Amino acid sequence: MSDLWTMYPHFGELYAGGTLICRFNPDDSRSRGLYVTSNGVEGWDTMPDAKVELTERGQGDGAHDVPESDLIYSARTVTVHYEAIGLSRGELLSIMRKINRLAHRNARLRFSDGGEDTYVDGYLAQMGRSSAWHPTLENDLTLHFVCPRPERLSWTPHRCQLKPTSDGRGGLFYGGARAGLVYPLTYGRQATDSRNVGTLLNNGSSRAYPVFTVYGGFDSGVILQFSGGSSIRWTGSVGGTPLVLDCRLGTATMGGRDVSRYLMSRGFPTVQSGGSLSVSLHSAGTGYVDCLVRDTWM
Repeated sequence: MSDLWTMYPHFGELYAGGTLICRFNPDDSRSRGLYVTSNGVEGWDTMPDAKVELTERGQGDGAHDVPESDLIYSARTVTVHYEAIGLSRGELLSIMRKINRLAHRNARLRFSDGGEDTYVDGYLAQMGRSSAWHPTLENDLTLHFVCPRPERLSWTPHRCQLKPTSDGRGGLFYGGARAGLVYPLTYGRQATDSRNVGTLLNNGSSRAYPVFTVYGGFDSGVILQFSGGSSIRWTGSVGGTPLVLDCRLGTATMGGRDVSRYLMSRGFPTVQSGGSLSVSLHSAGTGYVDCLVRDTWM
C-alpha cells in the first residue's frame, strides 16, 4: 500500500491520566501494532469552525466589521484513519482493544509529524470499522476524538523559574535576652542578580495561556508583574501545597481547591502568537515560581 506517512519520521500516541494507552506507527517494520493509513489524520492541521455572528448592514454592502476579540472558534474534532496488524487473531484483537480503554475517560492525543510535536486534550467520541474480516489485519478503522479546547499545544513547553530578591526575614531584633535593640538592622538575604525576572515565548499561531505554579514559602502572598502593565496579586499564604495560577481559566487553586477569593488583582496575561511575555516576581519569600507556556496553534 502506498502510504505517504511512512516517508517521514512520525508517530502518534494516546494517553489517559498520564499513562500511555497505545501508540500509532510504533516502528517501521509494520509487523504488528496500530498504523496511520494513507488517509491520514483529519482536523489536525486545519482550523475549527469560527463562532462568529455577522450582522448585515442595513445600508451598504456586506456585514458590519468583526473585532478581533470576537473571532473565536468551536471545538476541534480529529479523525484518525488507521489499521491494526497482528501476528494472530488474538493479538490483533488485543491491539485494537487498547483504544477501548479510553471509554469514560479524558484523554490526550499526540502527534509528532514534520518537525511538529503537538497534542490536544479531549475524549474518544466514536470508533469506526468497515473493512472486510481478516484474521490478522483490520485496514479501514477510524477514531473520532473531540477536543473541547480547540488549540493544539506543543509537547515540550517553554519554562522559566523566578526566585524572590529577598527572603523577607529579619528586621528589628532585641537579642536573646531582649535587653535592647540589636544593630545593625538586617532585612534578610538580598539578591543582586535578575532571578526574579523571566521571559516566556510562543512560537505558535494562536495566543497561549501561561500557568504559574508557586512553591512556598511566601507568607504574605505573591505578586507577578507582566510586560504591558497587568499583574496578578494573590494575598494568601503559600506553604507546603503549591499555588497554581491558570491564565486560561483565570483561577487560583491549591491542592485542587479553588482559592481565587484571595486574588486582589486578576490581570491574567496571554502570550500572543510569535510573541513573548516578560514576567517578574515582586514578593519576598523563600520559595520560587515555575512559569510554563506552550507554543499554541489553532
